[in-house]
Amino acid sequence: MLAVMMLGLCACGTTKPQSASPGPTPRTSTLLAHAFVPAYRDPKGGTLIAAERLMRRNRLVEDWAQAANDGFVPPREVSVVARQCGTVNAFYNPQDSSITMCYEMADFMTKLFARPAPGQTAPPDEEGVEENVVGALGGVFYHELGHALIDLYDLPATGKEEDSVDQLSALVLIAAAEDQQDYSQIISTIEAWGRISQQTASRPVARETFADEHSLSIQRYYNLMCYLYGSNHNAFLPLVADGELPVARAVGCEREYARMSSAWHTLLGPHLREPLPVATQTG
Repeated sequence: MLAVMMLGLCACGTTKPQSASPGPTPRTSTLLAHAFVPAYRDPKGGTLIAAERLMRRNRLVEDWAQAANDGFVPPREVSVVARQCGTVNAFYNPQDSSITMCYEMADFMTKLFARPAPGQTAPPDEEGVEENVVGALGGVFYHELGHALIDLYDLPATGKEEDSVDQLSALVLIAAAEDQQDYSQIISTIEAWGRISQQTASRPVARETFADEHSLSIQRYYNLMCYLYGSNHNAFLPLVADGELPVARAVGCEREYARMSSAWHTLLGPHLREPLPVATQTG
């Protein structure tokens, strides 16, 4: 596996509430002609105020922009904006080089994690919900950052771009987890896809769904689980032993993880502030 995937990108947002004060200006913004620039837009609807406060309280946009600046020198200014969108979404816009994280997505994730997990009857506490929301939003942001990097550096791709940036998001979160010895964010991201897939499991799947550029939610759930298992199969053997990750998929996860690590290493290496370490496999 890649020992440390973009170490500067490991600052994925704290899960502990902090002061909502603006804080220091990102150090890169005064040194570079271009940077990832954070911004919040006030929501128009009162129902999204809680989502805005959650993102501000945890300094998510500031930390995401700073992490991107720590890892890369963008060829043009990239806005990282939290705002009301009118729909549950997050997206990169190549027309104005902006990454948008919608308050509706934070609200959706909050409601998603506020429900009891399968086998549980009591709802989770607010702190646990917020920690999961912060982790899952980090997974969403690094997915969108992947789209941005592909556009900014004109990176090649031989498969679906959506799958590729899912891989990058997983690599960043796993690297952060290894560095901090805290796997809560990648686990929250996996859990989010699992819960989303459960919501739609009982509904008929429209034919058009299979034509979508995104993989199905249940596929993204298993893909991310495979990447986590492949990053250290000894540590995450319970995923297979407990029957959550099918053996037929698990046997190839270590090689799959090593290959995608090497691929992103090759693509992003020339654009990083500091050289990446050589990719190796763990035993």
